Amino acid sequence: YYYADNIYRSAGVLENDIQYVTVATGSVNVFMTVAATAIIDRAGRRLLLLTGFAICCSFCMILTMSLNLQSVANNMSYLSIASIFLYVIGHAIGPSPIPYVITTEIFRQSSRPAAFMVAGSVHWLSNFLVGLIFPFLERGLGAYSFIIFGFICLLTFVYIYLFIPETKNKTFQEISEIMAKKNKVEIKLENDPLNPTGGEDDQGQWGVEKSTKL
Repeated sequence: YYYADNIYRSAGVLENDIQYVTVATGSVNVFMTVAATAIIDRAGRRLLLLTGFAICCSFCMILTMSLNLQSVANNMSYLSIASIFLYVIGHAIGPSPIPYVITTEIFRQSSRPAAFMVAGSVHWLSNFLVGLIFPFLERGLGAYSFIIFGFICLLTFVYIYLFIPETKNKTFQEISEIMAKKNKVEIKLENDPLNPTGGEDDQGQWGVEKSTKL
């Protein structure tokens, strides 16, 4: 978003039309983010994350290809613009809104402030680094600079597929059991004297110890 004008200029958009295309991109981003909030409970968090990162990865590669072929085929500029819009759609339905929801559902209440602090710091630090280094990447690599971001999206897709559980319609206890199974640890319930039934409370009273299975 910081360098949308430069990207559209490289994609062959006329100078007088760049501002309108940029506004359209922002409008698409807002619309798809709202749409994601409407379908998140039906589609599931994990599916939207995987779909979003898959779209982002795919269209980073397609954008690289179309920018490189613009001098050969005139119609490639349209493919470049379409790739940017579809990348924004992919980002808006998953990578942009869903991590905030996942953070509240995976971490127990006592750990959420620290989790949000770490997640927010990483998010804005990444934004800062992208804004800082992208002009140098574009100057040095040209269209191939988008391959780097596509590769990052691919790594994130693999990480989510392997380690992040679906949290839709699951209690904190169920999510904890899934995470414990993935990490090969056992969950022990710490009985609360005010809650003798051992159910989940707001503090998430779940103890975890390493499995001793051989």
